[in-house]
Amino acid sequence: MTARIAFYAPLKPPDDPTPSGDRQMARMLLAALGKAGFDVFLASREIAYSKRPGLEHLAMRKAAAMIEAGRLLSGFEANRNKPDLWFSYHPYDKSPDWLGEAVCLELGIPMVTAEPCKTAQGANGEWLAWREESKRIIAHAAMNLVMTHSDREFLATFVPDDRVTWFDPFVETTLLQGDPSTPDPWIAGPNGVRLLSVGMMRPGAKIESYTLLCESLMQLTDLDWSLVIAGGGPGEAEIQKQFAGLPMERVQFLGTRSPGEILSLMAMAQVLAWPGCREAYGMVYLEAASVGLASVALNTMGVPRVVEHQRTGLLASPADADTYATMLRAIITDGELRARLGKGAAAFVAGERSGDAAAARLKLILENVLGHREP
Repeated sequence: MTARIAFYAPLKPPDDPTPSGDRQMARMLLAALGKAGFDVFLASREIAYSKRPGLEHLAMRKAAAMIEAGRLLSGFEANRNKPDLWFSYHPYDKSPDWLGEAVCLELGIPMVTAEPCKTAQGANGEWLAWREESKRIIAHAAMNLVMTHSDREFLATFVPDDRVTWFDPFVETTLLQGDPSTPDPWIAGPNGVRLLSVGMMRPGAKIESYTLLCESLMQLTDLDWSLVIAGGGPGEAEIQKQFAGLPMERVQFLGTRSPGEILSLMAMAQVLAWPGCREAYGMVYLEAASVGLASVALNTMGVPRVVEHQRTGLLASPADADTYATMLRAIITDGELRARLGKGAAAFVAGERSGDAAAARLKLILENVLGHREP
């Protein structure tokens, strides 16, 4: 009998209207679970995520999860279609999976998490109570799929090694469809190497990436290049002000673009220039690689899990503007290098980070978990 898998993403459901790397990975995991032969369904759209750490917000989110758990359990009982396993994508401090915990305990089914992690605690440990909630639930899981070294190190402090396993970030290319109506934004600019940056414009790591990119490009005005930036958000005015120091004909801001438009822009570009400051790993690099676009990024956190230096792109190490500028200079001035890395990127996705590879890995992991259930 085909195992029935309840899929849940406490941070953001896979059909959320706001594009993000989290949403994309949730969609791809759903597709991979189906491709692996499981009867997978979206269990709930309940959001556990909170922007504010207060204990009153924690209590409110947890109470809402308990109400939703009751609704789900009643439905499973009425329809006699309870799941065999609960699959939780990206539970962490700001969005603990209380819903999955309640359902699993009541039904006696195992939980598997993918990309469980932690966040910064704030100056005064504001999120500490949330972290303890998240850790308790993650520790309850039968297996935890980690995608970065930092996440594995975190789980090692409270989860036994035999309940943690590697799972490579991947891209399901059947879910990526370019928009053929996307105009070529580089036509009106210089004829130099086409650089593309894709990132939300919000405070924190994203603005840090834009700042580092701008500082690097300031060192490369002697080279022939033009940059197109796709992204929007509350930091847009600040970022545009930073880039005003570069020749205006060199940089074009496109604002927010749809996933289809982004993929088409990637196919038109020659280099993905996105530093990836404090990126968990970055779906954007795998999406670029899927169309044969090499990346220049920072050798930091989880980025090396999706960009392999001198194979699918270039990594700046140390991760600073000077070294990043050196990497950009190398790829801008060497067409053969761009072509080699682009081919390597496409082969990397097709051979190692495809939806098929992820489905095979998920099938092995989940069947092993289900096979070790108590009778």
